[in-house]
Amino acid sequence: MPINEAGLQKQIVKAVKKKYPSAWIFHPVGNPYQETGVPDLLMIIETVFIGAEIKFLRPGETREHAMSRVTKRQRIQISRINAAGGMAGAVVSVEETLDLIERGLRYRRNQ
Repeated sequence: MPINEAGLQKQIVKAVKKKYPSAWIFHPVGNPYQETGVPDLLMIIETVFIGAEIKFLRPGETREHAMSRVTKRQRIQISRINAAGGMAGAVVSVEETLDLIERGLRYRRNQ
């Protein structure tokens, strides 16, 4: 079990690389020249752009409370990615991230 967001992110990256070996994965590190609210992980999997905003589920915390920590700026960036044809969302687990990816791939296949 991860003990913080960085640990969860490592688990997610490992699981994504295992399931999608050709995936391109990037973790943007915030700086003054970067737009705010960019998701924690940016990925391209089978030509689909995926953005995952990771929220660590603290001990005793509900998923809903963790999701309440998604900032307005993060929500805006998630919406912008989705509007541009990618798939983005906030996640609290490896499973939710893999589901987000699968939804993006299904959407692309059905277009």
